This record gives sequence, C-alpha cells and structure tokens, in this order.
Amino acid sequence: MDNYPRLFIRASVVYLTLGIVLGIAMGLAPDHAGQIRFIHIHFNLMGFMTMFVAGVAYHVLPRFSGRALPWPGGVKYHFWLHNVGLVGLLSSYAIGGGYHHPGPFRVAFILCAVMTASGMLIMAYNIFFILSKDAPESSR
Repeated sequence: MDNYPRLFIRASVVYLTLGIVLGIAMGLAPDHAGQIRFIHIHFNLMGFMTMFVAGVAYHVLPRFSGRALPWPGGVKYHFWLHNVGLVGLLSSYAIGGGYHHPGPFRVAFILCAVMTASGMLIMAYNIFFILSKDAPESSR
C-alpha cells in the first residue's frame, strides 16, 4: 500500500477514537452534549468516514479501473489540507464558538472550512475522472 492511502486510514482511526471519546463524554454529561455535538459529528463524518473512504479509494480505484489517478500529486495536498483544515475548524469551534461568534476564531473557522473543502475537491476530481470513460492522462 502506498504511503498516503495508509496515512489516510491511520488518521481516520485517530478521528474515530476521538469521536468515540466525545460520544462517551456526551453520554456521561448530557448537559454539555449540545456544546460537544458539532465536534463529535465532524470527527466521525469528516474525520473517520471521509478519510477512510479516501484512503481506500486512493488504494483500490486505480487497481480496479486499471488507470492511474489523474492528479496523483494531489493526494498529498488532499491529506494535508483535509487534516489541518479539520483540526483547525474544530479547534476554532471549541475555543471561539466557530462561525456563530464574530472575531478571529470565526475567521479561522471559515479559512479552515475552506481548506478542508479544498482537500475534498481534490479527492472528488481524482475519483470522478478515474471512473469516467475518458479519464485524463496522469500528470506525473
């Protein structure tokens, strides 16, 4: 297995663990569950699920389709944009209230959301074109 698909899957397990811990915390302290819910959901969906799917897709789809990724160099950008963006997004939410509270944490929240979305768009590009009939040639 290549390095970045492995890193995606390993990071996804870290996010899963964090999501589980927050889920338990929500159960133990239901009065604070509303404050934790956003972070819990994003650790599980944007962290665990999306990162796991990306790691498996980057490993499996080129082998199943017999084609190289259209932008293999984009995988590392996806990994770093997604991880730094997600951690920054959730940190700015936890510390400063995220999008709903004006100030520097709102700016950080928005910038980190854009980073995460940019990484996911790289994944969408690679997956869409590796599965299309006329996949563009790899730009290695």
